[in-house]
Amino acid sequence: MIQQRTRSAATAPAPVPSLALASASPGTPVALLLGASGASGGPDDAAAVSALLEAWACGVATHVVDRASLLAARGSETAALADASSGLDVTRPDLCVAWARGQVAQGRRFDIVLGLRPETQPAAAETAAALGLRGNRPDVVRTVLDAGTCRAALAAEGFLLDTEPPAAGGLAAVGVFAAGRPHIALVAALPADGGAVRTAGLTRSEWAAVTGRACSAVHRLGLEFGVFRVDLRLTGRGVVLGSVRTTLGHDGVSALLRTAVPWLEPYGAVYDDALDRTGPLPVLPVNRPAAPGPGSAAVPAPPLLRLAGDPDDAADEPHLWRGID
Repeated sequence: MIQQRTRSAATAPAPVPSLALASASPGTPVALLLGASGASGGPDDAAAVSALLEAWACGVATHVVDRASLLAARGSETAALADASSGLDVTRPDLCVAWARGQVAQGRRFDIVLGLRPETQPAAAETAAALGLRGNRPDVVRTVLDAGTCRAALAAEGFLLDTEPPAAGGLAAVGVFAAGRPHIALVAALPADGGAVRTAGLTRSEWAAVTGRACSAVHRLGLEFGVFRVDLRLTGRGVVLGSVRTTLGHDGVSALLRTAVPWLEPYGAVYDDALDRTGPLPVLPVNRPAAPGPGSAAVPAPPLLRLAGDPDDAADEPHLWRGID
């Protein structure tokens, strides 16, 4: 997930025509990417390129599935990076499941199923379930995608919900799942005036409150795979939730994640998680633990990926993980 991995030259990606079939060498894991054909310069292009590049780094072959019109309009980079592509309506879970089962019956393999756009999430969940692969439960995905149902589910769990229009001070907590557990990688500040998205300046207590509620929200909803994002606000009442999604969005948060947390490849982390090959990572505390009292048990440090924003005194924290090993 952090270290670079390479695929043998024999399986290096090359431009392929639409509807080509994957031809990865035996033993190479294959990711079925639904909706990874962002038009050149379009809002989905960056996510598609990232997902494909990080698959390359992880030694994972890719088979992109999307509507034929979108495959034809995709950028040259996404076309070149995909090992194979097939035209299919990825908003139709039934079609995707039938197609994937047919591919497997013909001897082809899929080890990972991932949807990159909101409308592809139901098909990705249904397909993963049909193939016996890791993914979010289809009913959970439907709940999260329906704003009203999602808010009702969160309210039933006791979360405070934002009833006001988005305003200055909004935050986005983004992260990935590993072995079913959510890990926050970044908390971004969302400007209300269309300015640049930036890393949120949080105190220790604010950081703990925001990341704790974000992780709790996705856990209570039943999410357990892929990337996630929770939009929220800090108020006098506490942390107030706005929305939960299973994509990173188009408003600059994804770009900020690449620069603020350069050691994390979010899609690479998802691939490793799906393949059960996440290696042992250094467990580095973000906050310096308080001195334990007599007879008190040591407090376990949070996992590496619980790095969220920059606490106000982060410069004094030399143990923050900032490089690539």
